[in-house]
Amino acid sequence: MSGSADQIALWGRSLFERQRYPVVWAGGVLEAASVTLGKPLEIQAALALAADSTQWPEGRAVFDRIRQRGLDKDKPLTAAEDLCFRLAELVAKLAHNAAGPPPPFDYHAGWQVGPIAYRLAGELTDPALRYRLAAALDGWPEAE
Repeated sequence: MSGSADQIALWGRSLFERQRYPVVWAGGVLEAASVTLGKPLEIQAALALAADSTQWPEGRAVFDRIRQRGLDKDKPLTAAEDLCFRLAELVAKLAHNAAGPPPPFDYHAGWQVGPIAYRLAGELTDPALRYRLAAALDGWPEAE
């Protein structure tokens, strides 16, 4: 997988800005990733959050749980797991922002969904994962 960092970032922004339902979309990308990498409780929480808009106000709490697990030095994550957890964090950020309670997370959090999924596909040599992620993202950047 190739492409300059700037091209990938622009692709990520464009991809996100096209989404009519960004939380649900990001949840679909996370679901595609988690089929290969597993669904620990934190990932399950992010997937459940994405699927139920009545739970979106819990986005910050879900984000905090995911972040705590990601920082746990006693149970370090592999590089691929770390990327999957970062996708889960983004789902939680997007849900929180969509629900509206202050303070919001960074407005451009969703721009990272595509680039992180792209990095994850490059991290693992799993054609099935790459296919699922490409389907969830509706393709790869132009250089692909």
